[in-house]
Amino acid sequence: MKTLLKLVLPASLLMTACQRSTTPTREKQVRIDTMQLVAFPAPSAEKVASNEVSVVSRDSTTYVRFGDCYFSLDWISEDQQHNDFERHPDTLYFSLAPKRSIEGQMLAITTGEAEKIKVWQRFETSIRIGRQILRQWKHYRSNWEQLHPEASNFFICRKYTSSQINQHPEDATLENLQQHVKKHYGQDLYNQVAQLEKLPEAVISTYYLKFNGTLRNSPTKINKLLVIQVAL
Repeated sequence: MKTLLKLVLPASLLMTACQRSTTPTREKQVRIDTMQLVAFPAPSAEKVASNEVSVVSRDSTTYVRFGDCYFSLDWISEDQQHNDFERHPDTLYFSLAPKRSIEGQMLAITTGEAEKIKVWQRFETSIRIGRQILRQWKHYRSNWEQLHPEASNFFICRKYTSSQINQHPEDATLENLQQHVKKHYGQDLYNQVAQLEKLPEAVISTYYLKFNGTLRNSPTKINKLLVIQVAL
């Protein structure tokens, strides 16, 4: 049974095993045995923030390069307000497009002098009241889970069930939530919270991806953390 995957690699590795599907889709899905490999955008198109990190987007795909390694993921955009590539090149902030998710996405990683990179994923939940996510209140964070490659340097981002997502911190209480909303939000939102009999359901507000590796024949290590904030 063939698996639908979306893969991105440098043009130098361009190859196809058989003909592409004749039915185009917005997500540009292709079969793993009919992959079309796409190069990182030309240097002239890059937005170079430092010698350490550069980010560029083309169509729905964002490419992030650090050294001679880069990865690509769909529907994320650079959070310029939080990023500081010069002072903090190992923590990168992104925003997820509305009604999109990284879950089930193909994460493609290309390495040059880097040894095989390992990838982990986790999520963070927040309380949502109507269309308001309480990002400044208490959060639940899942454990890190390692992603195992489907093929060389290709990973599928983990999916989560509703029972995994709907979790709150152990010290979260309805009374504490009501006090927080009363202090930091308007009367309309407080009126909604004041009528609750239990804590509202939690939603994923942030995804985290962690990359670890080493440079070949060098003690230099690669450690990158992606913080991807979810939009409603």
